Amino acid sequence: MDASSLEAGRGEAAGAMLWGVQLVAVAVALPWVPPLLQATLSSTASLFLMWLWTRWRPIAVFAQDATLTPGMGLGLLFSARMALLYLAVPRIGAAAAVEFSAGALLLQAALRGGLRAWPATLAGMLAMLVLAGTLPLAGMALAACAALAWVAQQRLLRDPRLDQCAGEQFVFYQLIGAAVILPVASVVAGENWLVSPAGSAWWALAAQVGCCVLALSLLWIAPRGRPPQGSLPARLSLAACAALLLQALLGSPAPGACWGVLLLLGAGAAWVRRMALRGPAGLAEG
Repeated sequence: MDASSLEAGRGEAAGAMLWGVQLVAVAVALPWVPPLLQATLSSTASLFLMWLWTRWRPIAVFAQDATLTPGMGLGLLFSARMALLYLAVPRIGAAAAVEFSAGALLLQAALRGGLRAWPATLAGMLAMLVLAGTLPLAGMALAACAALAWVAQQRLLRDPRLDQCAGEQFVFYQLIGAAVILPVASVVAGENWLVSPAGSAWWALAAQVGCCVLALSLLWIAPRGRPPQGSLPARLSLAACAALLLQALLGSPAPGACWGVLLLLGAGAAWVRRMALRGPAGLAEG
């Protein structure tokens, strides 16, 4: 593995763990700030910070080119999965929300591999069954729908019009879509915007913004390209690991079953990644 690939892999792992931290921060702020309002604040603040970054560099991100139409779809799907995960957290917890999404994605990716991917298929099925025995149905449904949005996003990334899209454009398409759609979703859901967050909630909101900006930068801008095929289940396994550890440190540990599920997801994701690295005959991500 060359130095650039190793650096991209480290950034990918760090970005994934930031996702888990971000969702734990959502849980911390929930007593004061409703979930979709949190998503609105974090995405809008992240967009502003990224805009300042591109002005300082300077980097053009608003070019009128062929990427606009698929970019709008990218923003819509990013908004959908962000909203669904934020809504799943108060129902089943941060770590479990990521794990159930990871299980659904792993199962979907493994099924595309046919009989050769039976270990990953078994791992995904077992993970979802274990979680289904301990989690409310509504939360699982939201996490599963978030996984569907992830799959749709991965398929959209294959659009040839996005081949020349810069990493900064990928980030802006996602954040602009979220900054437009999520406030509307929050209002439609009837969330109360007249909130008075405590100090811990402000810190949690700041952590969400930091995690969002850093994760998107590590996954899209730093490697100067798109994350490789087959990497999504592995990234979500790392996100779940980070969420489990942080929840334990904060004194609100996830159910013990979540640790066993993490092992299943890690093993299944490793199998999927190995098949994807075999090339065209291997396993595609979505």
